[in-house]
Amino acid sequence: MNNKKSSTFYLTVILTIMTIFPILAQEIRESNIIESHKISSENQEYLIKITFPPNYDNKKSYNVLYYLDAWFISDIVTGSYNVLNRCEYTEDIVLIGISIEGNEFDFNKQRVMDFTPTKYKLSEKHKAFVSKGNSFIVKSGAGENAVPRNSETTGGADNFIEFLSGKLLPFVEKEYSNLNKRKGLLGHSLGALFGTYLIQKKPNLIDDYILISGPLDWNENEILNEELFNEFKKSSEFHQLFLSYGKSEIQRTTESNEKLNTIIESLNKNNFNYTLKAYEEANHHSILSRAIYDGLLFTYKK
Repeated sequence: MNNKKSSTFYLTVILTIMTIFPILAQEIRESNIIESHKISSENQEYLIKITFPPNYDNKKSYNVLYYLDAWFISDIVTGSYNVLNRCEYTEDIVLIGISIEGNEFDFNKQRVMDFTPTKYKLSEKHKAFVSKGNSFIVKSGAGENAVPRNSETTGGADNFIEFLSGKLLPFVEKEYSNLNKRKGLLGHSLGALFGTYLIQKKPNLIDDYILISGPLDWNENEILNEELFNEFKKSSEFHQLFLSYGKSEIQRTTESNEKLNTIIESLNKNNFNYTLKAYEEANHHSILSRAIYDGLLFTYKK
């Protein structure tokens, strides 16, 4: 073998070894295991999607993140988490998506009812508009799949809290006894409105919150009252909150989230890890991939 061919041969061998050895050194990671269950409240049957991390071990304890609107955002949540986890940026957690079976109209109907703290009321401005003989209807969703907001379609958040505390969480704790560390909740839009309300009503039911673009001006800012956070403030438990919105969202959303930020900071709560992130050039939906990724990293960073 001449010198030129010999050099080429040895260089090829060295490069091959350099390529193979890091691969062999890496832990072989299994694919995610997914299990589904159906759990019913008094008025609704929910589809629960449980996604376990690669190399899940039922003898180990895990944190759990419950995320709302799994019908819509499941792929973004699980995909963002898998990237972070496989890069070893975040710890192993179990993801539990809460949704329903059905079409887009059914999905909108469920979330408008479950995630709103009180029955929808027209603002004084809109009441005056309607009193003049004008028609005014607020809807959630688009086109034929939109659901009108009115006293019949909204205000079920207390019942949904009862479903979480009385049905879903006890089911998970019984069926998966190793999912017994911290509990998180991720909510977008009305889901973030619900998460804010849950902090006020049952502050220790959930430990960690990722709340994205909540329409916190609901019924003329009725939940944006510092006194409603008294129980949360007094809680000695360690909580985390990642709050976010897009700067290209409607003014009511940006202003109400900034107002919540002012309230949260004024609490001077002990044992609390909190951040607010406002995204440039992000609207109500384009924010999802960025805020979910950052929220997971903030909450579950190794």
